[in-house]
Amino acid sequence: MPRKPDPTLKPAIVCKVTDHLHSTRIEDVSVRSLGRVLGTSAYPIVYHFGCRDGLIDAVVEHLSGPVLAVCLDPASDERALAEYLVHVFGGLHVRERFLAARLTFELGSVEYLSGHDRHRRLHRTHVETLTAWCREHGACDDEAVRLARGAVLAARGVQWGAVLDGDVDHTDDALRGVARRLAAEIGVGVR
Repeated sequence: MPRKPDPTLKPAIVCKVTDHLHSTRIEDVSVRSLGRVLGTSAYPIVYHFGCRDGLIDAVVEHLSGPVLAVCLDPASDERALAEYLVHVFGGLHVRERFLAARLTFELGSVEYLSGHDRHRRLHRTHVETLTAWCREHGACDDEAVRLARGAVLAARGVQWGAVLDGDVDHTDDALRGVARRLAAEIGVGVR
C-alpha cells in the first residue's frame, strides 16, 4: 500500500504553483504539468486538491485571503469607500494581486460553463456590500442595487482593463474615481 503524502506539503504546493502561474496560462496547466513543476507525480496534487481546478482554486484563495478579509462599514464616508474599492480591486502593482485578478477573471469567465459559482458568489457579495453603503447614504432599495451593480462592474472593468493592458499605474486612481462617481450620484460628499 502506497504511503500517503505529507499533509504539510499542501501550503508548499500552493506557493510553488502560484509562482508557476505568474508566467503560465491556466489553459496550459494540467495535473501532469504541475507534477513536473513540483518535481513529483500527479498523486500529491490529486490527494490534496482532488484535481487541477481544486489546486487553482486553492491558489486563488491563497492570493485573495487579504481581500476577502476587508469590510466596508455602510456608514463610512467616500474616502473609506474609495479605499475599499482599491483594496478589493486594485493594488495590481503588487505581483500577487495582479495574478489574483488575472486568475479571478480567467476562472470567472468559464465558471458558468463548469457549473461552479464561487466567483459569482463573490461578485454578489461585492454588490451587496456596496448596496448597503448606498442605502445607508440615502438611496432607496432599487436605486441602491442599481448603483452598487454599476460601481462593481465599473471597478471590475478598471481591474480587467489593467490586466489586459498590463498598465497598472493608474488603476487605484481610477477606482477612487468610481467611488467619487458613486458618492456623487447619491449626493454624498467627503466628510
